[in-house]
Amino acid sequence: MKPWIVLGGSILITTAAAILLPSLQMLDSGTAAVRETQATISPQQRVLLTDDNLVDTLNELPLTTPIASVSWEHSVLTLDVKLSKEETTPLEIYQNMAELAAFSFYGTTNVRQLLLRVVAQDEWSGQRHLLLASDIRRNEWTNEALEQLRNREGAELPEDLKSRFRITVTPMWQNRFSGVYTN
Repeated sequence: MKPWIVLGGSILITTAAAILLPSLQMLDSGTAAVRETQATISPQQRVLLTDDNLVDTLNELPLTTPIASVSWEHSVLTLDVKLSKEETTPLEIYQNMAELAAFSFYGTTNVRQLLLRVVAQDEWSGQRHLLLASDIRRNEWTNEALEQLRNREGAELPEDLKSRFRITVTPMWQNRFSGVYTN
């Protein structure tokens, strides 16, 4: 091999390394900045939900309607939310649903499905009546849907949101919120 080819090849490789190595470092620092931004946006501490921390963890949520019962089994969180005051509105219920979904899918690492029921309790008999039921799954939940639920302006939910999260209302819901809600 000719000496000038070896010398030219060495100079070319050295020049390429001098140009590319700083670019690679910039790429890595850009990736670190993205990771840092994601860590800031994401919840700081995601909880591994267990039977031992279930009640304490749920008790910390800023809900305006109390939780009547809770069940945790095989990555499925089942909650009954009880209407405790007569002036509770559908918008308040939707905001609580959004809060519970955000907790379930962004605040925990192991909730795969949230089964949520809104119930009213008869003061005389103590009997519970189902008003609304929802089956929300982690792989079907999006930030847009969360914002849609949080920022409702009207009492009626869009059909795509109802079908996506399997939201069903009963005739009792319609009677309770007649004039506010139409199906």
